[in-house]
Amino acid sequence: MSLLIESICCVDGAIINVHYHNMRMNKSRLDLFGCKDAINILDYITIHEPVNKGIWKIRIHYDEAITSIEYELYKKKSIQSLKVVYDDTIDYSFKYADRSHIAKLFEERNKANDILIIKNGFVTDSSSANVVFYDGYQLLTPTTPLLPGTKRAKLIDEGKIIEKIIKVKDISSFSHVNLINAFLDIGDIVIPVTSIIL
Repeated sequence: MSLLIESICCVDGAIINVHYHNMRMNKSRLDLFGCKDAINILDYITIHEPVNKGIWKIRIHYDEAITSIEYELYKKKSIQSLKVVYDDTIDYSFKYADRSHIAKLFEERNKANDILIIKNGFVTDSSSANVVFYDGYQLLTPTTPLLPGTKRAKLIDEGKIIEKIIKVKDISSFSHVNLINAFLDIGDIVIPVTSIIL
């Protein structure tokens, strides 16, 4: 199994945010393996039936090079609540294929649908998404994500969300939180902070 993965959204045959996926993949290849050549994901993806209709998850497995590609019909999860979990040792600074540490934390969610991971007192991510809080004026994302996502990077570059230090004690000062990832935009999954179980 390859060390890393990249999960890409394909809508009606169009690859979404491929520039940001290319940047993250090539940075990971450089940082972990010293690979200075740039790979373009579009050179490896084949859009065919039925992938040209609907929303698909394209999962790219790679190390120094791309080793395999999987196509899976995307199914949006229903997430209405989060359970705060604490882990000061977790490291997911690269998009590792091995998510066993996160999966173990996910088991602590109790009756909630998902988790909100706190590391050293700072808010990071849910089990599979970056988080964006709303304070009534601005959309704010923690400066401390476990994994800086491609959608997060795009929204920051566009000036739509702002990075801010957010600690667990700050959660109650917001009205709600959005979950964002390659498949989720602002407004797709919105959770009142009253549904975050501390």
